[in-house]
Amino acid sequence: MPKQKQARRRRRERAARREPAAAVAQAVAPEGPRLPRDVSWTGLIGGVMGLLFLGQAAVYILVSPGDNSRWLALPLLAMAAIYLPAIWASAVQTARRRQVQRAVIVVTLVIVVAGVVLVGPAFATLLLVPSTLLAIASGLVFQGGTRRK
Repeated sequence: MPKQKQARRRRRERAARREPAAAVAQAVAPEGPRLPRDVSWTGLIGGVMGLLFLGQAAVYILVSPGDNSRWLALPLLAMAAIYLPAIWASAVQTARRRQVQRAVIVVTLVIVVAGVVLVGPAFATLLLVPSTLLAIASGLVFQGGTRRK
């Protein structure tokens, strides 16, 4: 018998011996239907944008030369940290997602009003897009009926 036929026969026999082990492995860990990951993309994008916009403003104050006090970066960093719960609630499947997002929106709107009074209207434009995306994600805007999960 040629060497190629013998080699093929040996490979088939080894594969035949391994197949029952593979069947046992499949029986031990059956693959069921995978559940889709429940991520609030609108809330996640809004939270990340709010964190990045306020964070970049704080970094700009820290690195820019001028008469601005470096201490002005601390309130901006604290305001940026307010978006962390919204990011977490949007990425993780939790029952209180909308409540967390709404709480972040309420605090953000208070900050926006205070920023407009203390800094000027430009501060409101900084948080316009993140606030809108979080409001949509939390169901404050475009509720679309009374669906409940």
